[in-house]
Amino acid sequence: MNDSQRKNEVGRRDFLKIGGASAAALGASGKLTAEGEAQSSQTSPPPGPAAAGFAPDTKYPKLAIITTYSRERLAFATAAGYEGVVIPLDDFFDPDKLSDTQIDQIMATSRETGARIISIECMWGLNHIEPDAAKREKINARFIRCLEFGHRLGCKFVGTFSGGIPGATADKQAKALAEVVNEKYMPVLEKLDLHTGWENYPAPPNFATVPAFYEMVFDLVPNKRLGLEFDPSHFIRQFIDPVEVAWNFRDRIHAAHAKDTEIIQPVIQQVGIHGERWWRYRIPGQGLLDWAKFITVLLQAGFQGGIAVEHEDHFWDEAHHEKDADFPQARKDGFILAHRFLTQFLPGRLA
Repeated sequence: MNDSQRKNEVGRRDFLKIGGASAAALGASGKLTAEGEAQSSQTSPPPGPAAAGFAPDTKYPKLAIITTYSRERLAFATAAGYEGVVIPLDDFFDPDKLSDTQIDQIMATSRETGARIISIECMWGLNHIEPDAAKREKINARFIRCLEFGHRLGCKFVGTFSGGIPGATADKQAKALAEVVNEKYMPVLEKLDLHTGWENYPAPPNFATVPAFYEMVFDLVPNKRLGLEFDPSHFIRQFIDPVEVAWNFRDRIHAAHAKDTEIIQPVIQQVGIHGERWWRYRIPGQGLLDWAKFITVLLQAGFQGGIAVEHEDHFWDEAHHEKDADFPQARKDGFILAHRFLTQFLPGRLA
């Protein structure tokens, strides 16, 4: 690491100073439990009791965590107080790879741990408006299998990206997406009583990530089974007010990500918006979002879907655990803190 890199590198102590993380009070060796007590780094929250079914559904939003599938991770979600999980596709969790027996086992594990699979995410490798016609046909067919997979798991929502056509205008891309949704996906959504929508993650295969492009698509797809998987953190780093966007598109929000963003003012003052390390994702409550206002919009809109904690906060995490069956304790601490923070705004379940 050279001197320039050292100047830009933010250490753990600086992280606390700049970000004002409430974790400073924990001390160097303290870890959190679901009850908020300090414990050693070798222990974890106790597993939740096995459940034959799920808690009765409510008319309120449902807190969840986004995680790959494993029994240990689902059990932790329940132990930490979450109602369920949101699971993205991966090398195992895939409708084109799982057998009927494996899907039945996933559902059994969901029931036994008490962690409902609230929704699934089918994003990478699924460009709904792929320019090559033959490839697009295969992708559209695969996404329909994803919708059927979500329905079989008991989900009411399947998340995705909007897709993209390199070099095309937003108007052309909106028309292409609307054609696919109206002609191919909407009949399946109606038949299975599902909703779908895309996350506003700014990335090449996802053109419709700002309000102006939302309007283009929704003007062409009046059926509100198509909507948004709303992530406020991505708007913050684009200096767009996420609360205003949420209010303006409140009837199209079918799922939400609970992730915050911190803007590091001393860094952006030096490098500008085209520089690096001037923003970072945080767990809810440790960034800039006004969560009371954001969740109030969801409540006033009658939102009953999942609010899923998307944990991308490196302060509350450890490296190289993606293949492990369970989360490391630091990551569990982040999920526990996020749950404790978010529940103050929601009329949650009684234990």
